[in-house]
Amino acid sequence: MSIIGQTLLNQYRIDKNIAETHLGEVFRAWDLRRNKPVSITILQKKISEDNEKLKEFEAQSNGFKKVMHPNIIPFLGVLQTPTLAFILEEWVDGASLRDVMNTGLLSINEALVYIKAICSALEYLHRNNYIYSYLSPENIHINRDGEIFLGSLAVLQLNNTQGVLHGNKKQARYEAPEQFNKKNITPATDIYSLAAIIYEAVTGSLPKNKNPNTLNPTISDHFSRMLMWALRKDETRLSNTTELLSALALAAQINIDEIPLRATLETAPVTAAVAKGWHYLPTPQPNILTSDALPLDERLASVTSSPPKPKRSYWRVSTLATLLIVGAYLASQIEPAQTTPIIPSAQPTREIRIPLLNTKPLPTLTPFPKPTDSHGGRIIFTCTRGEYNQLCTINADGTGYKRISDQLANDYYPAFSPQGGAFVFSSNRNGAFDIYLFLIANNDLFQLTDRIGNVVSPDFSPDGEKIVFANRASTGPTSIWIVDRLGLNPRLIHTGPNAIVATAWSPNGDKIAYALQQDSPNEYQVFLMDVDGRNHQRVTNGLQGVGGSIDWAPDGKSILIYAGAFGAKEIFNVNVETGDFTQLTFGGNNAAASYSPDGKYIVFNSLRNNEQADLFIMNADGHSTRQLTDDPEPDWQPVWEP
Repeated sequence: MSIIGQTLLNQYRIDKNIAETHLGEVFRAWDLRRNKPVSITILQKKISEDNEKLKEFEAQSNGFKKVMHPNIIPFLGVLQTPTLAFILEEWVDGASLRDVMNTGLLSINEALVYIKAICSALEYLHRNNYIYSYLSPENIHINRDGEIFLGSLAVLQLNNTQGVLHGNKKQARYEAPEQFNKKNITPATDIYSLAAIIYEAVTGSLPKNKNPNTLNPTISDHFSRMLMWALRKDETRLSNTTELLSALALAAQINIDEIPLRATLETAPVTAAVAKGWHYLPTPQPNILTSDALPLDERLASVTSSPPKPKRSYWRVSTLATLLIVGAYLASQIEPAQTTPIIPSAQPTREIRIPLLNTKPLPTLTPFPKPTDSHGGRIIFTCTRGEYNQLCTINADGTGYKRISDQLANDYYPAFSPQGGAFVFSSNRNGAFDIYLFLIANNDLFQLTDRIGNVVSPDFSPDGEKIVFANRASTGPTSIWIVDRLGLNPRLIHTGPNAIVATAWSPNGDKIAYALQQDSPNEYQVFLMDVDGRNHQRVTNGLQGVGGSIDWAPDGKSILIYAGAFGAKEIFNVNVETGDFTQLTFGGNNAAASYSPDGKYIVFNSLRNNEQADLFIMNADGHSTRQLTDDPEPDWQPVWEP
């Protein structure tokens, strides 16, 4: 207990003792850099002081960082100080199933809510060749929204390896017979453990050779017999999550689809009562980065203090360099093309007043007629054709495919104006990567920036008056700039510690989201900041392998991103207030998702059907996916027209 109050690795302040496990004591700690609570398990000395055992444990647990599922608490790694080693996981603020079970018996309907959530998590683990092997009520957590999570991934074992007991025989209340006998474990091992937990939850007693309805007469005979089937001690036991969930739901005469995804007052009254009385942590204040931008007047002074550099005929060299970068990038990709966003090499910065390619005032951007069908609307996307990236459009119902650009240059990062009918994009058709505005109806093209650096990922403000973008204007990392709608007054807003590859303006205009490179070249985290470059807050806590694309939900409450292991990226919806995330795709190597204007649908690109990226549309909840494009060359970076 003396460790409480200490700060490990100058980052994790130990806050409270939570529980004791076979691996060591569990504490709640505070991540001072991310400004949020985390879970820390101080490993027992027999592990931490045995170098060989610790190395083996670290190597085994590295794969756990890639485990990502809506009902699984993210595993963050095994860390060491000079005197101890500890497991780091995300923290779920709320009760455990043990806390719930201590207050009363669960009804069958309430138990099914837990069964469905945990079966979903276990099915994901089993498909990835993992057996959880240590299910207990203490490892099942519920947050204030009634969402159910499985934690403590450090206990995972590979499928069909020799089973072990976690602790002694007296403590092993939910472990399967094969773990006592040191036989090989399979998904059926987890089925036994979950059935044992449910037996106790609905009867108040550990599993016995008695049907549950002899201990709780409200349990139907059919449900009682199905639960005992899952508790058989031999190979005739229910063998997988589908069998368990289907058998118990059928016995309760409930359609699986009707079982809620979270505990509510109506569906889980015992859980809801515990959640209502739980003492939750206060909401963390936004974490302010030390690299906040200077005040606007100081930033402008720093940009304009040096005399303008003389114009030089360097654009041909720049074009060759950027084409080599893009060519190497395309040749190296296995994932969808935008998995590694292109960060062009730096160009000389010019004076701040930038003339338009067409000097007459821009016409009013009139709204494009709104679609009337359920999947309606136009989608613009980057279409790689031959050696170059071009821009194409297609209607969301699959009709009206059209190739817009056909240049010996690279055009990408399209973004529609809030009114529709026009879009901006990044192109190196004049040497450096600049922002261009295209009016669809009249085929008018305007250049908005002129070699202020290399510009990517533009996005309109909600009122259409400004454009935010990422820009590499010197030899330093890519930074965030804003330019007026007419291409005037480009200005630096924020310079991050590493490269920034994506920007997106919030629907209410108050925030800008951006993707900042982390330790690995192709991995990022998403942050929010105010439009003046201050008050930075990390959003993607607990997700590894985050890619470089962002799209806001129309209501401004969440963002779409993609994340996961290389070659296995998935689409996630992330709540910008809490950082909670929901995985929307499962398999296919997916990226670059964009909401429809009404928020009901999502377009994204995926490698699920061939070796090239194609566009797909799914419902906003991740269901009912259909393919939109099918070209021999990659289609990627789709954006839905307002």
